[in-house]
Amino acid sequence: MRGLNRLAALAGALTLAGPVGLAAQTQAPQGPLVYVIAPSPTTAKEAQKIMRFCRWTDTTALRDADMVLVVVRSSGSTPLASFYDSLKWLLDEAASQLNESGAQYHTYLYSIRKNLSLDEANHRSYDAEDSSGDVRDIRLPRYRCGFACACW
Repeated sequence: MRGLNRLAALAGALTLAGPVGLAAQTQAPQGPLVYVIAPSPTTAKEAQKIMRFCRWTDTTALRDADMVLVVVRSSGSTPLASFYDSLKWLLDEAASQLNESGAQYHTYLYSIRKNLSLDEANHRSYDAEDSSGDVRDIRLPRYRCGFACACW
């Protein structure tokens, strides 16, 4: 009987103490929340490199996002428009690019308006052959606002 009382007292103490250390395990987002559009495996890999380099956190909810990052491959100089009325139009246009065989990567940042329309904030393009895992040039001054990381 004494063992049962001890067990009940221990269970009560654990219940009162609550979960210890859970606050330390949850981690706040590192940087801005970014909604990512990368319609193919190669563009998704390139988007992941940028997200890691800039220490951004991805989100699946446009309303929660601070900006939209789009990575496509294309042979054109500006494959995407500078303004979209809705995310659907941007998703459709990004998916219609070559994406696996395009000669250049195009990375876009779009700001999100209150009505969820999208405005281009930054565009950068570079040869797909030259990417080879190196992201050191993202902050070079030849790109508007040092490209992505410095924009936000």
